[in-house]
Amino acid sequence: MENQERRKKILEMLKEATKPVTGTEMAQVCQVSRQIIVGDIALLRASGTPVISTPRGYQLQQVSPYGVQESFLCKHGPEKVEAELNSIVDNGGVVHNVVVEHEVYGFLEGELNLKSRRDVQLYLQKMRATRAPLLSSISEGVHTHLVAASTPEDMEAVRKALETLGVLYEEKSEKTRHVERTRPLGDGSF
Repeated sequence: MENQERRKKILEMLKEATKPVTGTEMAQVCQVSRQIIVGDIALLRASGTPVISTPRGYQLQQVSPYGVQESFLCKHGPEKVEAELNSIVDNGGVVHNVVVEHEVYGFLEGELNLKSRRDVQLYLQKMRATRAPLLSSISEGVHTHLVAASTPEDMEAVRKALETLGVLYEEKSEKTRHVERTRPLGDGSF
């Protein structure tokens, strides 16, 4: 299969797919290596085709049917990842991405597109199987998620769930940090 013909076939597969398509599946259909597919995907993206990567494979980026989007700044360790993501999807949210800020590289983003507990489980299984570190491991657990929801009420439910879980992060002022460090032990009063 020639290069242009193969990229056309990849695009057809993505348009017809009802779920993400893995690079391995594309490679088998096109009778090439998975690495060739990775290069073809890069060329499709460079030409303006909105192909995104998810933990389950490649898909075309859809126009979101969700009416509300919000970024949540979070901080927690790896032990709360599953609870955090489930809190979002259980309350009607879709986790589009995870973004961290790196001192040298600036903002680093991982596309997630998690819509259900099943998506969360597949993502976590892939992370465990590959032993890949969480992006937030390079930022002391601080990260953002772009979340979409159908209604403002759903978004508020997501916010409340994250607050209850204790993962929302608000950077404290220097004065507040000083007070916390110098607060006397005992009854907790100042």
